[in-house]
Amino acid sequence: MPRADGRAAGAKTRFTSTNQPPNRGRRPSQVKAWETMYKISSSDYIALFTDITAYTLDELEVMVNEENKGKLPAIKALCISAFLHDMKTGTLTSANTVLDRIMGKPTQQINFGGGDRELPTDPRERAALAERLRQNIVSRGAREVAEPGEKAAPAKAKKPKEKKN
Repeated sequence: MPRADGRAAGAKTRFTSTNQPPNRGRRPSQVKAWETMYKISSSDYIALFTDITAYTLDELEVMVNEENKGKLPAIKALCISAFLHDMKTGTLTSANTVLDRIMGKPTQQINFGGGDRELPTDPRERAALAERLRQNIVSRGAREVAEPGEKAAPAKAKKPKEKKN
């Protein structure tokens, strides 16, 4: 129901190009904020990772025991504890997280071509391929197949069978 004064409901609070919240977007993660505040770079992560992996497990456990934990930088103690936890549980979750932070996540390739075949680049060849696919679908028993640019007709609902007395 429209408002009595004729104005659209919520017009004052509606988002527009000129009406934006004061703090737009997501807050940066604590790790990102920490990296920005202390000017940490990927070379710092590489140096930390290289340093940690040079020690034996026994040496790492001595580094993070209660007596020595206060002598290490917090990030180094955190990474060592996480790696030790990974070694005890038999996972690589923390190592993967650190490597993703250092190197970036690996790229994942997506193949749209269906195996080793490439999709044709010529529009006429693509139209011919689409027609062959459409005919293939129809020959397999599909009721109706939409022509390019049309919506397919909805399937007709089956009538329920009447019960015999």
